[in-house]
Amino acid sequence: MQNIKQKILNQARRDGVQVTALREQVLDIILQQSGVIKAYTVLSHMQQESEGVVAPPTAYRALDFWADQGVLHKVAAVNGYVLCSHAQHDCGEHCHHHDEAAHHSAFILVCTECGAVDEQTLSSEWAALCAGVAASGFALKEEHVVLTGICKQCQ
Repeated sequence: MQNIKQKILNQARRDGVQVTALREQVLDIILQQSGVIKAYTVLSHMQQESEGVVAPPTAYRALDFWADQGVLHKVAAVNGYVLCSHAQHDCGEHCHHHDEAAHHSAFILVCTECGAVDEQTLSSEWAALCAGVAASGFALKEEHVVLTGICKQCQ
């Protein structure tokens, strides 16, 4: 996890974004989570680590910051966030994306039984979806599609 955290922090520095102690604390919390990350779970961890009271908007702002940085996907359909699979590895090693939009577009599979999340980056399928959407004159607001179902382990 430390390598992943350092990679994310280094990227934020390269992008000229300020990572405050609070944002780093939230990054530590989200890197320890799996599946859907709920703001109130993050808030609970923050309050356990804090000597004072932490207000809910504090957690939401920090989560939204990491979503803006591409570390998280904010997924309204599950009322939470999911860790972007690209934030968990060095894409230069085995991904060959030159288009930043394609890099963060994804099909997110969420198990309704256990909350497990699997992010699939399916470039040709995504391109076909975008072409169909564009042909209809519709503009996408989010760069991911959430599909809910039951994972292999829960079936």
